[in-house]
Amino acid sequence: MPCAATCGGHAATVLACCWTPRHDHTPAVRGWCPGLHTPMEAADGWLVRVRPPLGRLSAPQGRLVARAARTHGNGLIELTSRGNLQLRGLTPDSARAFAHDMAEAGLASTDAATEARRSLLLSPLAGIDPQAAPDAPAIIHALDAALARASTLRGLPAKFVIAVECGGYVPAGTLRADIVVRAQGAGWLVACGARALPCPAAAITPTVLALAHALAACGSRPLRDPALGTQAFDRLGLLEATRAAPSAVRNTPCLAGALPGHAMGAVLPPGPMDADLLGAMAQWSVQAGNGHMRVAPLRAIVFEDCATQPPLPGLITHADDPRLRISACIGARGCGCAARDVLADARTLAPDLPAHATLHVSGCPKGCAHPAPADITLVAQVDGYGLCPHGRADETPVDNGLSLAQIQHIVRDWPRNLTTPRNGRTQPA
Repeated sequence: MPCAATCGGHAATVLACCWTPRHDHTPAVRGWCPGLHTPMEAADGWLVRVRPPLGRLSAPQGRLVARAARTHGNGLIELTSRGNLQLRGLTPDSARAFAHDMAEAGLASTDAATEARRSLLLSPLAGIDPQAAPDAPAIIHALDAALARASTLRGLPAKFVIAVECGGYVPAGTLRADIVVRAQGAGWLVACGARALPCPAAAITPTVLALAHALAACGSRPLRDPALGTQAFDRLGLLEATRAAPSAVRNTPCLAGALPGHAMGAVLPPGPMDADLLGAMAQWSVQAGNGHMRVAPLRAIVFEDCATQPPLPGLITHADDPRLRISACIGARGCGCAARDVLADARTLAPDLPAHATLHVSGCPKGCAHPAPADITLVAQVDGYGLCPHGRADETPVDNGLSLAQIQHIVRDWPRNLTTPRNGRTQPA
């Protein structure tokens, strides 16, 4: 059975991306990242994802996805870091039936290649935040339509993604993608890897498509190798017109609570939600809003034209909730690679997490739930946890075999200086 990852990326083709550790600590690659037309077998059944077009879900569509999760899967739904809805516990036959239902509901294309190309990651408040770029919706729609028609665009890696950031409350630099269309003052930048090109709105779509075609033959992604962006601009004869790409923001905005543009945000804690909760959110969008939700990055749901927090158990609606700063994968309950029930451990650690500190509890070194560094990164091991301070899950731990009680002590005392570990136990400076 392939290992079950909850990868943050989109599946464009059946591509190996999951792995199990070997004795020499190098990854043994197997499996693939799940998509709508490329389900992946996991410890609790098959995984499949749906990407609501332009990140928007009507109340009837939300109820349909909830019903499909119960009919075709085990009733559990995850919200990925890129705003996809991932259903668990399907079979090969029910996964095909689910894909058919999503196409019938207008939530996906029947063509796998078309569905894969439309890998857009969008600022969740585009078109409603009064401080955001006003032409963002037109740019987003034009780019989405062009990607759907771009039948010659083949060969991009499975996790390749294009983002549109329109500024305002969700600042430019929040979203990580291989190509980023970013509002910059009164204009726009198209950033790729280490370089960015100032670009008028009318030229954004052809520029993005040209870059994507140039990158398709590289076999890797600018997010992994920023030099690829420089090479792609050079291949298009645009390198001299570029500048250094802006840095990413460190502190992401909170999407729990009242948001600009008469919107209300709620965030899912780490782990899956029951289908009933999605159905209840769909009902709340009708009762208190305009009947539409935005399935957003950062595990968030944004209710449009809504002024009241949803009174639904299982949602984070307050900005001071420590779970907003915790990332965790499905763990041993749904993944053959995970060594522990990391969701339960993450919940145990949440009350002790200091203000402003971030925590990533990963079931294995792949780090599906949070590929970037966290203040405290824990990697599950057979005999406890490995600790990677200010690092990623795929880095070498500074300490190994830590019990949950020892981790609680470290988290409570964070931040602190660390000396070289001795006998497998981190020592205070």
